[in-house]
Amino acid sequence: MRRSVLARAAGGYGLSVVLSGLVSLLVIPAVIIAAGTEAWATIAVAQAVAGFAFVPAVYGWGVVGPTEVASRAVEERGGYFADSLLSRAWLCVVIVPVAVVVAIAFAPDQPVLAALTTVSGILVALGAGWFYVGERSPLRFLLIDTAPRLAGTIAGAVAVVVTGNAVWFAGLQLAGVVVSAAIASADILRRHRGWHASLSPVRAASNLRGQGHTVAMSATSAVYVNVPILLVQVFVPSATAVYALAERMVRLALYATRPIVQVAQGWVPNPDPDVLVSRARRVTAIGLGLGALGGVAFAALAPWAGGILSGGELAIPFDLSIPMGVNLAAILASQLTGFACLTALGMSRVLSTSTIAGAVVGTALMIPLLLTIGVPGVAWGLAAAELAVLGVQLWKLAPRLARGVAVGS
Repeated sequence: MRRSVLARAAGGYGLSVVLSGLVSLLVIPAVIIAAGTEAWATIAVAQAVAGFAFVPAVYGWGVVGPTEVASRAVEERGGYFADSLLSRAWLCVVIVPVAVVVAIAFAPDQPVLAALTTVSGILVALGAGWFYVGERSPLRFLLIDTAPRLAGTIAGAVAVVVTGNAVWFAGLQLAGVVVSAAIASADILRRHRGWHASLSPVRAASNLRGQGHTVAMSATSAVYVNVPILLVQVFVPSATAVYALAERMVRLALYATRPIVQVAQGWVPNPDPDVLVSRARRVTAIGLGLGALGGVAFAALAPWAGGILSGGELAIPFDLSIPMGVNLAAILASQLTGFACLTALGMSRVLSTSTIAGAVVGTALMIPLLLTIGVPGVAWGLAAAELAVLGVQLWKLAPRLARGVAVGS
């Protein structure tokens, strides 16, 4: 891929990210100031539950999908997407009701808000952003996948400011998610033929074969990514809103760097093993540098930025921003070494190994540290988990990059 093509792709995906980031930044003060910190905490807890449920609902297509689409012939892409959509739809039918019950159990004071937020977070699994990344269609990614969801979020933010009721925000955001998925699916299936309509649950189940390790990786990762806020909600509920704000800021920082990951996922794969390995080396170096820079910036600036975003309602202390910065640094690096390099080198199973290592470390540390030093302890446990993930990935990746071996596991 020429540099000019890379630049156009990064610019296209980057515009989507910039717009999404701006909207997300506006939503935080809108909800906290207009609806209150309790509604903000409920939304955060419900989104954590949705984060768990999203993993089996999307069933690995969000991780391996871009690479699969990029490597398939154009005439095969429609069938691949149709099969994935059938499976994801059936998975959502099964998963959504269970997740809603769990979310309400964690946030019983605002059941409608918790339910709508959970459904919205899960149904993102029906979206097609990963397909547009794979076929290198940044404009469609922006106009078809991103714009309807942003419209729903903006409408919800306006509604919550006018009414002071966060239920309007969650409901309109859900509407945007549904519209985005519907339009994107219609667009892809119209342009790519060679697929056959089916509602068969048997066929849906058969499509899941071969992605178990990816789902295991994502599910394991979801444990230590989403458990922290649930632990805070159970043990220190008064701190849920503050922790949720810090966590949301980390996710916004990750989202801001998503174009780099998306471009790398399409750029690293190459039929020439030497070129592939050379590109993987460069992306690994970029990931480590980006992680270090982002982590330091977050640790230093989060207390100031948190006060601005919450309208002075919430304050993020340095003893929370520092471990969250370490957490961010590790994720920024590992999402490039993992999703772009390991998958392209035929080492997808290492992703599962690394996330299991992270889950073990995080699970072992979070609760003891929470009980010992409070909410910052949860963040340090999460940071240790993400460092374990990155460490395993680099350990397995280094020999391949050094030897120039491009295949195998």
